[in-house]
Amino acid sequence: MTDLTALTDLPIAWEHSGDGEFPYLAEVDGRQLTVRVNDFPAEPLYTLIVDGAELAGLDDWPGAWLRPPAPQHLLDLIARPVTTDLLYTWARRICGVTTEHAAEVAALLGLPAPTQDDFGRLFVQPSPPGTAWLRLNMNDRAGLAAVEIRFAGPALTRAELDAQFGPSQNLPRVHWDSPHVTAHRITTPDAPLSCTLFASFNGEPAPSERAFQIMLRRDHR
Repeated sequence: MTDLTALTDLPIAWEHSGDGEFPYLAEVDGRQLTVRVNDFPAEPLYTLIVDGAELAGLDDWPGAWLRPPAPQHLLDLIARPVTTDLLYTWARRICGVTTEHAAEVAALLGLPAPTQDDFGRLFVQPSPPGTAWLRLNMNDRAGLAAVEIRFAGPALTRAELDAQFGPSQNLPRVHWDSPHVTAHRITTPDAPLSCTLFASFNGEPAPSERAFQIMLRRDHR
């Protein structure tokens, strides 16, 4: 069976391969099916491969297909809470990113491949402990644009962030009810890019104020 509509209408029970780029496997009528995660949004999010040959690109996960739960070793990858040490590691890796493939970017950060929601956004599921979500923002021309982390409740203080990344800069607020945002510029010797960490606060960012969201933006020097 190689008809795309027939395949996407079948309630296929997929298995997780544990591979970030080719995460899903199944067998239908003796045919080996594989789903590849692509360089979204420049390409369709998924490619369906039948017996080693690409059949079609898919912009979202077919409703009839049964997506498997993530295997334990991938869940272990996101079992760490988001600390300033982890943010520092991620920032340095973002400075040196050379791949534009979302699954490979996630792997460089020690995360499983992201999944797409109904609006085309890429989220790691489940998100790390203490977070509401973790999102990869991909640009169709430049690949990774940013990593956004929303905490389940205000978490890291400005003082903790300053202790790890150095003194932060207060950014102008665009509206009276906009969040207060601070910024840290992060560079790594010999890395082709730099990274800016933006921390969002509900109140005036005194040293003890806790951020409710962090964004790591990939920048050109």
